[in-house]
Amino acid sequence: MRFCCRLQPPYGGVAFVAQSVGMDYVGPYTFNCVRCLMGGVVLLPCIWFFDRKNKRKEQAPVIPGARKTLVTGGICCGVALCLASNFQQFGIQYTTVGKAGFITACYIVIVPVLGLLLGKKCSPVVAGAVVLSLAGLYMLCMSGGELSVNKGDLLMLVCAFLFAVHIMVIDFFSPVVDGVKMSCIQFFCQRYPFRSSHAGL
Repeated sequence: MRFCCRLQPPYGGVAFVAQSVGMDYVGPYTFNCVRCLMGGVVLLPCIWFFDRKNKRKEQAPVIPGARKTLVTGGICCGVALCLASNFQQFGIQYTTVGKAGFITACYIVIVPVLGLLLGKKCSPVVAGAVVLSLAGLYMLCMSGGELSVNKGDLLMLVCAFLFAVHIMVIDFFSPVVDGVKMSCIQFFCQRYPFRSSHAGL
């Protein structure tokens, strides 16, 4: 698990470059629709493999309402990720890749802030990280001693907040459902609004 977490930062950095270049050829909705479809399809064989592996072991008792919770979690995650990806893909058209990456990464400090609003404690280290991130955001986005926050930066800030909400939703559902199955449902639910918007429905 730790190894997968360490892979995320470089993957995320490469993804921003791919998103920026991809916008030269397709629109935001098309890009996100294809990306979500690929993510969902890739997880299908993973679900089959893990289900087959679990069947060889002693079957766990069926928990009443487990499937409903799984579907609900997948849909909630899909809606949050859909909105976040939408703002991110549009915002990256109006700002630089570097600023987009940094502003989006601010979800790391928005998450504990949301946790405080929900009654969770925040350590001094996390509080310090919030201050340092805000200082870095200021130095990155402001130039020439005047405000230089553009439309893309504001869209990316909304995106960061929505990604924080997405993480909070995952944190709520992941202890009680299968994470891989919830991710698959999330991708297909996230894909539908993009497909509908692209089709003009």
